[in-house]
Amino acid sequence: MVEDPRSLLRQRPSIEEISERYEQMQQRLLDRLNTEVGPLSWAVSDPVSRAGCTEFPDVFDAESRVLESWRAPGNLPDADWPLAVEIVQEITVEYGFGEPEIIVNRSGDHEIIGNDQFGAVYQFGTAANTVLMITTGCHLLAAAKG
Repeated sequence: MVEDPRSLLRQRPSIEEISERYEQMQQRLLDRLNTEVGPLSWAVSDPVSRAGCTEFPDVFDAESRVLESWRAPGNLPDADWPLAVEIVQEITVEYGFGEPEIIVNRSGDHEIIGNDQFGAVYQFGTAANTVLMITTGCHLLAAAKG
């Protein structure tokens, strides 16, 4: 039996709650990366964007969000990449993300992604710039959870 999408979504935090949680995680990542592998001149590269849920297209009061994306000019040196990955993994695991998956790992070009149980994904990489982006999974708006 397939579980009702709404009852499944009610078990998850609201989109507002989860966005706040991931924003906190993102700030901790930016701060630690800046301190331990920086200094990095982080700046917002894209504003928050909202979308419907591809996972549950019939639930109209649920959404997913791409949080503010961050970019720091320049590349992290290859020698610093393992420490950067360690920092990202250490913090993201506290927020329910699994082991990072290596997407690209070659000299001057590195990227990892990680997922959590709600379908959120973070992307962290360094090439021409160093970037951090977090996309939430599908969550009900707080008003719809009541």
